[in-house]
Amino acid sequence: MATFTRSDELQGAEFVGADLRGARFVGADLSGVVMRAVDVAGADIDAPWLLDGESFLRVNGVDVAPLVEAELNRRFPGRVDRRAGDPAGLRAAWATLERTWAATLERVAAMPAGTVDVSVSGEWSYAQTLRHLVMATDTWLGRAILEIEQPFH
Repeated sequence: MATFTRSDELQGAEFVGADLRGARFVGADLSGVVMRAVDVAGADIDAPWLLDGESFLRVNGVDVAPLVEAELNRRFPGRVDRRAGDPAGLRAAWATLERTWAATLERVAAMPAGTVDVSVSGEWSYAQTLRHLVMATDTWLGRAILEIEQPFH
């Protein structure tokens, strides 16, 4: 299996009749990609920045980004409040976040020992995710907001 990295220049490449089944694109810039007469059955796209309101993803000429946004808001109550513009909205978002984390911690506590360190399909484990969230919180709150020189503990 070939592996391509940032040092490989594939911009503008054309794949005709190529078999890319099972290929995994991680951190790749696929913006502006045009796919015609392709089989994308089972494709799995995770691109949270797609829903920034400026981007689009067209499938057969239909922009599906708003449909994805609506479905994510349906699946995750309180998600719509993440961009709250007033104190009441921020309080509602925080309350939802606290409830969601409480439920998550209950689920994790019920899992078999060692589960928190298991990575599934190349994604971060629960423990790795928590470490990242602590680092991100320290960076944004400690460094960017509170201007602490060394915000990490």
